[in-house]
Amino acid sequence: MSRLTAPALKGSNEFYIGTGLDLGAGDRLGLLPTSYSPLTIDDVFVSSYDSTTGKVVITGTLSYYHWGQAESTGAQYNGLDMRGEVILLTRNIKINAEDVDGWGG
Repeated sequence: MSRLTAPALKGSNEFYIGTGLDLGAGDRLGLLPTSYSPLTIDDVFVSSYDSTTGKVVITGTLSYYHWGQAESTGAQYNGLDMRGEVILLTRNIKINAEDVDGWGG
């Protein structure tokens, strides 16, 4: 998961997220809603990703506007970061844990 570091505009084929991620052409991303409607989700495929700048170019265009900015909003909203979330839908996430204390974690 990453956050939008600048607004992602409706109709655009590019947006900016965090840097240094393991993304490549063909990866599928979900841009979650930043409006009052829970249905404003964009499901996109990556054409290219620049890990230095965080620029993502997608194969199509965005159907909705998604809000983002360079810095977290946590300081203004009691720790809550209001920037749009971008999630990776291509690969599974594995969580490896060790059950040391019997709590299963």
